Amino acid sequence: MCAMRNQSLRAHLTQRLPKKILRLLRQVGALADKQGVALYLVGGVVRDLLLKRENWDLDLTVEGDGIAFARLVADRYRAGLAVFERFATARLAFPDGLKMDIATTRRESYAQPALLPTVQPASIEEDLSRRDFTINAVAMQLNSLQFGRLLDPYGGQRDLGARMIRVLHAGSFQDDPTRIFRAIRFEQRFGFRLERATVRLLAQAAATNLIQQLSGPRLKNEILLLCAEHDPVRAIARLGQLKLLRFLHRRLCYTKNVKRMVAAVPKALVWWARRFPDSAIDRPIVYLMALSSESGPAVVATMIRRLALSREQAKRVNTGGRRVDYALKRLTDKGTARPSQAYRLLADFSDEVLVLLLAKQVSKQQRVGLNLLKRRLVAYMKNRTIKTALTGRDLQAMGLEPGPEYKTILEKLLDARIDGIITTEADERALAYRLLKKSILVDRIS
Repeated sequence: MCAMRNQSLRAHLTQRLPKKILRLLRQVGALADKQGVALYLVGGVVRDLLLKRENWDLDLTVEGDGIAFARLVADRYRAGLAVFERFATARLAFPDGLKMDIATTRRESYAQPALLPTVQPASIEEDLSRRDFTINAVAMQLNSLQFGRLLDPYGGQRDLGARMIRVLHAGSFQDDPTRIFRAIRFEQRFGFRLERATVRLLAQAAATNLIQQLSGPRLKNEILLLCAEHDPVRAIARLGQLKLLRFLHRRLCYTKNVKRMVAAVPKALVWWARRFPDSAIDRPIVYLMALSSESGPAVVATMIRRLALSREQAKRVNTGGRRVDYALKRLTDKGTARPSQAYRLLADFSDEVLVLLLAKQVSKQQRVGLNLLKRRLVAYMKNRTIKTALTGRDLQAMGLEPGPEYKTILEKLLDARIDGIITTEADERALAYRLLKKSILVDRIS
């Protein structure tokens, strides 16, 4: 009976794999046979195969020299290779775009909580024991004779069936506080619940300052991954409930206004994607801006430094303050009549800030203002493709010396184009000459 069940499970796991990936894994398993090493598919991809969810982030581990085996695979398939000696791991990028991580099975030890671990080679069972939760401590063997065999020494399949997230040992969150964020992320992604002891251990770890010891890049990675979930609103609410936002800034709170703002972001994103499908939005940054939407510049600046955001990310998050509030007030006012006025209010904003602007109005639940804002956003996205026919060289040919007047005149020409006052290059030249005469006259008077 047990053998039949195992055969059925093998068939289930292998049938769920796309043909291209299944063929590659069988070939790599045969290569492992030739090298005399045991090879396994591990972690999230196996978990998601059991859950019948798509996830083709291939994470393999070798009972042997993982980096040496990765080099063999890279040579055979002409894949790009990046090696991380400290963690006995290599990352492969195949010519067709597929990515694969190959690691040595290992045990980990932590000299201090929250620091990166020291690793040593170990068996597959020990390798699985170091993982964050039982549902991720599962592996599928890839060697030819055992292909598809499930290894589940810690009851991951049982907990998947019970829709439960459970740590493997009592010191799990102490060893690696990033697991606090991962527990929340998986809880909300799968609609699972945290096992009772895991809840207690998580709450105890969250109440300490362990997370404060994480480096900026590690904390940023977890926060942005959480915000990148399909619907992170409940996960963000969990961060607020557990008072974990204090690790971004001690004065960052999940107030009612912030809660409404975060809850409005998915609606804003859906509308934006439907209207502007070619606009690639950095969704996690929008949620981060929403979280800090009630905070002052000093709080936002400190949060940016704590998370070690890139210059581009920092620029976007920094914009989500008073300038957004001012723009929103003007854009929902019928008195802002000319399209060029709306254009000037929005011209310096990234698309992420435009989504935030929309979310702010959604959170106010004022339909008239929201409809007006949507119309103006649609008009702006169309108008920002408009260019003037004339350039600075044309202005110079007309007799204007290079200087700040160039920008002023070209902006006025663009405004006239956007407002439909002029439509041809001849119209532009006529307006440019009038503006040039006015500029020269002002210079003479001054």
